Amino acid sequence: MRAAYINGYGDNSVVTHGEVAAPVASANEALVTIRAAGVNPVEIAMRLGHFHAAFPFKFPQVMGYDIAGVIESAPSTSAFKEGDEVYARLQNPKPGAYAERAAVPINLLAPKPRSLSFEEAASLPTVALTTWQAFKERAKLKSGERVLIQAGAGGVGVFAIQLAKEMGAYVVATGGPGSQDFIKKLGADRTIDYTRERFEEAGPFDVILDGVCGALVERGIDALAKGGRYVGLVRVADAKAYGEIGFPPQIAEKAAAGIQPFVERARQRGGEFHGPLTRPDGAQLADIGTVVDRAPIRAVVSKTFGLDGLASAYETLAGGHTRGKLVVVP
Repeated sequence: MRAAYINGYGDNSVVTHGEVAAPVASANEALVTIRAAGVNPVEIAMRLGHFHAAFPFKFPQVMGYDIAGVIESAPSTSAFKEGDEVYARLQNPKPGAYAERAAVPINLLAPKPRSLSFEEAASLPTVALTTWQAFKERAKLKSGERVLIQAGAGGVGVFAIQLAKEMGAYVVATGGPGSQDFIKKLGADRTIDYTRERFEEAGPFDVILDGVCGALVERGIDALAKGGRYVGLVRVADAKAYGEIGFPPQIAEKAAAGIQPFVERARQRGGEFHGPLTRPDGAQLADIGTVVDRAPIRAVVSKTFGLDGLASAYETLAGGHTRGKLVVVP
């Protein structure tokens, strides 16, 4: 089958496309014909080999985690049947979205939101699960609370603004000067042009969802209201997050040692620091699909690429100013 893959760790020169062996579904998997696949920033780090110790690849490695497609075959005992339209987030150790087919564990699949195209649905799994788990499991966001969403025009930010509004929050979102109207139309109650205004001026906040992190982490923690919850998404994973993806307790604690000053800083302010990692979860995607169809929540796809354009997609994503999501169509 045709696929886009990497033939080793490295820069974009390792990205190529061609024929690879077709997947064979096991007893607890469905074979899915992929109609579209979403592109995520973490793939660039994985391509460079930053996570090779936890998730080693065997080359050639088909890349990609987010899929939308049609069931080709499924176990008779599952809730899915041939012809069903589905979407899913694949497991961290087993990417494979940029191909004509994928074998997907049944527990990772969910019905595709009816209101979305395949391209739109493929843009959602990682960003939607990231936001859902941040708001529902970590921050426990409540109606009426003030939430700050950093990078409101990015993949996570676009979904987070809309989900926070659906949950009844007052939403403040940051973005560049060219994104102010865009994030306002998504539902943000107040927008912050980070080139002209400090986000602290709109605080304090009950919840902060930070898709930027770096130098903004301490500033974000300091902008929390008493009892506030900071959730960081970029290279600030905590021990709980590492444990959820299978790290033994002692190794999880060691891996998260670097974020302890942030945990203590938040505690001193009467708040909480959270550093989750996104988990695949078909049941949560089913719940998300129900919300998307009911709300409705928009999925923003800024550009699509063919399998031969994956390197270009990564280059575009690395530029750091993508609005919404990029999608590969086999």
